[in-house]
Amino acid sequence: MSEPIAGKFLLEILTKGMYSNPMHVYREYIQNSSDSIDRAIESGILQATEAEIHIFIDDKERNIVIRDNGLGIPLDIAKTKLMNVGASDKDGVTERGFRGIGRLGGLAYAEKVQFITSAVGDSAKSIMTCDCVRMQQLLQKSNTETSDIMETFKAISTFEDEPEEAGKHYFEVRLIGVPRESGLLDEDNAIRYLAETAPIDFDSQQFVQARKIREHFIEKGFPITCYKILRGARRKPIYKLYSRSMTTGKQDRTKTKDYVRDVEFVYQEALDGSPLYIGWIAITDFSGSISDEAVQGIRFRKGNILVGDNSTFAKFFPLSALEASRANKCFAGEIHVLHNDLVPNSQRDDFEPSAVYNEMKKALSEWAGRINKKYRRGTSEATSALRNLTKLNEEQRELEEKIDSGAITSDEKREQIAERLEKIARTREKDEKTVRKALERGTFDDERKEAVEKALSQTETATKKVTALNTKIVNAGYATKNDLPSSYSRDERKLYQRIISVIDTYFTDDPKTAEALREKIKSELSVKKK
Repeated sequence: MSEPIAGKFLLEILTKGMYSNPMHVYREYIQNSSDSIDRAIESGILQATEAEIHIFIDDKERNIVIRDNGLGIPLDIAKTKLMNVGASDKDGVTERGFRGIGRLGGLAYAEKVQFITSAVGDSAKSIMTCDCVRMQQLLQKSNTETSDIMETFKAISTFEDEPEEAGKHYFEVRLIGVPRESGLLDEDNAIRYLAETAPIDFDSQQFVQARKIREHFIEKGFPITCYKILRGARRKPIYKLYSRSMTTGKQDRTKTKDYVRDVEFVYQEALDGSPLYIGWIAITDFSGSISDEAVQGIRFRKGNILVGDNSTFAKFFPLSALEASRANKCFAGEIHVLHNDLVPNSQRDDFEPSAVYNEMKKALSEWAGRINKKYRRGTSEATSALRNLTKLNEEQRELEEKIDSGAITSDEKREQIAERLEKIARTREKDEKTVRKALERGTFDDERKEAVEKALSQTETATKKVTALNTKIVNAGYATKNDLPSSYSRDERKLYQRIISVIDTYFTDDPKTAEALREKIKSELSVKKK
């Protein structure tokens, strides 16, 4: 009986089939670099302030280089470690990558992939070159040159050593001949992906709440681990994309900016007493869905690396799937997972099922329900009502000006204006109640209280004017009375008024057109023709 083997097509699964998005290749290499830097700092060969990961993307030559100054791999074990598949000496707890397969992802998106590394004390660097074109040939169903995964991996891999300074320590990945259709050479998109995904810091100049978040996490005993990731020859640092404001709405004409006024924190321990998660959400006006998908949604992070995407948290809202998705898009924030038993799955698009995961799901669902009621519904409704108050008060002022300037041209027009004033007063009463209740609940922060109180004062003044305005509407004579010259007879004037009345009635929903027609007729009749 022949011995069982691990077939060569496993290599295809671990390269082509591993990730739904080619950009995840960046994440895997950054993840490995982060772990290597941590080991270098722990061993004392690197200061945290000196640690860096450097990314070069050469669209012209179709090459990508990712290099860190972490621990590196010693020369005597480099070949063995780099040839291992699905075997890792990482603990899976303190380190982010532990399955030993992440580095294979790049083989699906290049003609060649090189792993170049050196460790302190070695006078040479190790270079492993994987021929990805040859790999594709061997993975053809008709090709029988190799049969198992390790035989195939060995067939595409070559090793060489080159001299290196003994004090050097690094690990470098080179993707050579990257196909443009993969999207990996689009530097702006790649950097945007890393800004969402990588274990990097906030930009304090753009996001004023950054300091508050950092300090809170430190006080709780869970400082956010960040790495310096530098872009291109200019070594420009990459930051998370949170800023002082967030655009809401989909259509350009309806888009608005919600300013981040504060942040709220959440912390939970598991039943075993271990820290479960810690997180934050931005407090805004919650006027609608956040437009920018790079900051939209509450996000999971483990080791400060994104797990899932901007939609993963949606299922924790105790709502229907559609409503939960809408709710999540109104929030921006992060949940940093802390418990050792909360392990990202191999695709890193969610967590492995476990009893602790069920604990987290229950706790986060309760919290999500509370913040949805408190902020998305409460704050959103209050903010909307406040905006409406301002709009209605202004609308009443404009209506009064129209009355004074001769807007009543017929009985029909009089009724239209009276109905409009009644609707303004009715709607305003409802919105005023909403705003006052929100003010009592403390929904509005100190920064907005002055604006709220001003709007309420203006509302009180406008409400007091309603009775006097109604009287003015009832007693107002037709503005058309003086539209025509004195040369027109009484019957002709009555006919003109009847015409204007018909126009007012016909264009009830379009008063601007009614007014334009009146002015056109008035102009035409300004001189009586014989």
